[in-house]
Amino acid sequence: MTYVAKTLAFIFLAGFALACQSHEARLDDDSDYLVSLKNNTYQPLDSLPYKPDSILQTAHFQFLAHGLKDTAMIGCLAEKCEATFEKIIAFTGYKQPLPKVQYHLYPSIEEKGLLLQSTQPSQFELEKWEVHSVLDDIYSENPCGKEGQMLLRRVLGQPATPILECGMAVHLSENWQKKGYRLWASMLYKSEGLLPLQDMFDENFWEQSSEIILGCQMALFTDFLLQEWGKQSFLKKYPSWKPSKAEIDTLQPLWSGFLKQQFDNQPVETNIVDPSPPLPYLKGFNFAHEGYRMHNGYGSRKADEALWKMQQDLGVNAVAVIPYSFLKNPNTAVPIPVVKHSGAETDEAVIHTCMSAKKLGLTVMLKPQIWLGGGSWPGDIAMKSDQDWEAFFKYYKHWMLHYAILAELYGIDLLCLGTEMVKTTAAREQDWRSLIRSVRKIYHGKLTYAANWGEEFENFQLWGELDFIGLNCYYPLSPKDNPSDRELERAFEGILKKIKKISEANGKPVIFSEIGFASVEAPWKQPHEDWGDLKHNAEHQKRCYEIVFKCLENQAWCQGILWWKFPSDMESKRRRNTNFSPYGKPAEAVVKEWFGKM
Repeated sequence: MTYVAKTLAFIFLAGFALACQSHEARLDDDSDYLVSLKNNTYQPLDSLPYKPDSILQTAHFQFLAHGLKDTAMIGCLAEKCEATFEKIIAFTGYKQPLPKVQYHLYPSIEEKGLLLQSTQPSQFELEKWEVHSVLDDIYSENPCGKEGQMLLRRVLGQPATPILECGMAVHLSENWQKKGYRLWASMLYKSEGLLPLQDMFDENFWEQSSEIILGCQMALFTDFLLQEWGKQSFLKKYPSWKPSKAEIDTLQPLWSGFLKQQFDNQPVETNIVDPSPPLPYLKGFNFAHEGYRMHNGYGSRKADEALWKMQQDLGVNAVAVIPYSFLKNPNTAVPIPVVKHSGAETDEAVIHTCMSAKKLGLTVMLKPQIWLGGGSWPGDIAMKSDQDWEAFFKYYKHWMLHYAILAELYGIDLLCLGTEMVKTTAAREQDWRSLIRSVRKIYHGKLTYAANWGEEFENFQLWGELDFIGLNCYYPLSPKDNPSDRELERAFEGILKKIKKISEANGKPVIFSEIGFASVEAPWKQPHEDWGDLKHNAEHQKRCYEIVFKCLENQAWCQGILWWKFPSDMESKRRRNTNFSPYGKPAEAVVKEWFGKM
């Protein structure tokens, strides 16, 4: 099927794409977006490059560019691809001639996603002997092409244990994730983040777990199996080996001994990225992934335009980027999924947006959060037994270490380790201390936690372990329908005295990791609410913004403010006018004025 035909088919089928949980209304789908492109009604994308240009041919590859403006990067990629192929051919002893791989390259995850319905940075089609990969500023430095995995599939067949193929591909890759899998594995070992074999071989866990952690661990496990079995036995067992529980139990102590031998006396490298400079006073927003489509959420040009708008028009110098995961039940310990379906907050979408923000000179906080079903919130998370608590923190740690690796890999300025998990911080202080220690062995930037206003914030015992005090500040300011500005000021000044006292007691500056007001009648009554039968009132929202900015002026203990929130898709026609965003409302001018003089 031609790319034109694929795209036309996608126009009619995209409406059936997987739906995502979201606290915002579902926005326009990608099929509408593609139709608007065909009708020339949307301009930011220069074109959709349906007919690729053949740029380069090597011994094993023909490289085809879909609208790449900088083709100079292809030469470096070609060298790495050829090196990978030669390494795999030498390792396997494969002697048969191979046709040239058709290697398709795209300038962004968005353009690849619109054509192929997947924003994965790279994918392969064995039957067509094709690889489709993104090659931009991010992936030119850290290519993640699937050519090695595709060659392994052709030469050795698909193994009965699929993650063995993943591990082999990583094992035979040069400088995987910039520094190579052994470095990341050593850091995970030191942080106690490597999975026990029972989890590693749990098929249900594969689908939800961190592909970075699993890939690096399976590459190291390949080292282990080659040492235990020898190369010839390994290659013979590779297609059909599927370990039983008994075999896994037998291998576990041998694997543990292998890890000790490899890493116990090896220091952890601490210079993965250059040390980040001290953070500026943060003037910004929680940047919300609101589109839940490839063309309007994280990773899209619409999101890039929203970042530019914030920086150029509002004087923003910082953003919080928020990858969500989802749990159905706050009282059951289950794996916390790393989101992987296109259109959601996937790794590739999150990192694209983080790097777009960094290119604009913005300070970036990575702020992973958990969304709960059934009307619950993170403050409801509580387990029923010590065993369940241990399981919960095992899963939460795996999820958070995934983002710690991403933050370290891409030089993110600030990592938030949790948001409003009120019962967990009250009941399991030592588990949180252990998590913080583990994260610090991987990520060398600044750490914070976004505490919920009130009891959690005021009784939090972990600020000494972190670099900044994070506060999600939704303290009510007045029960009145129409208090005076001075009444609102006095109320907020009282709150600030409480915050200042906590800052001074812990010797740490405070970041308002969230603060905001919906554009509704009397938002000062319950600032955290924007649902229910609320009447629109943008002027009341504006009053609250003015009060906060005025009272925060010259507060030396405050390191910054990240308002809740600014949307990734500024032009959505389905956004409620009572929501938290100040975009297009009177409060936007207040932000511009105050950020301009802070």
